[in-house]
Amino acid sequence: MGSKMTDNTLARWTRGLDAAAISEVDRRAVATTENARASVLEYSGADALHAWGVLGRMFADADASPTLVARTVHALAAARSGEPLPGAASEARAFGAQEDALAEAALLEAFVAAQREAIELRMADRWRFPRCVVRIDDTTAAVAASFPNDDADALGRWADEVASGLAKLGVRRVHVDGDRAAQAALADALSVAGIDLLRPRHLR
Repeated sequence: MGSKMTDNTLARWTRGLDAAAISEVDRRAVATTENARASVLEYSGADALHAWGVLGRMFADADASPTLVARTVHALAAARSGEPLPGAASEARAFGAQEDALAEAALLEAFVAAQREAIELRMADRWRFPRCVVRIDDTTAAVAASFPNDDADALGRWADEVASGLAKLGVRRVHVDGDRAAQAALADALSVAGIDLLRPRHLR
């Protein structure tokens, strides 16, 4: 850690966040982000904004509440309130307010982005093999090709995973329905795996 003043600020910041916590999950998030919050105190300028971004992602990983995250910058400002500020008081207050606004923006943007990515990963996981497959008989299956990602590489990996899984199950014929891009990616993967692609049953 840095100076005694930094150590004291971190301790006061932790107490302030503990008071703002609305659940045991929040309190654990406060504890697990201590090192990240220490980094915030050690850096300045662009490095500090990066540290705030890392903190936001760590809060998301720890399932911290939006309430706790929204109070984080304010809690730090309160923790620093007893520290001497350099320069004229009015200039210091203005500079501090500007820094706090930038810090809050970096923190919240990273927190929201990490939460969105986690949601997208959970949604994609619901469409991965074997969840997207219904076995019809020993050699036939149906696949719901609705993988929620239109990136060609991601679709290709999903399709390869499904085709490989079907081949290991001994499936030789597959009915497929769903998104056009996902169907196309799966058709290519099934062809490589030697599995016949059948038309959707409602079109037969």
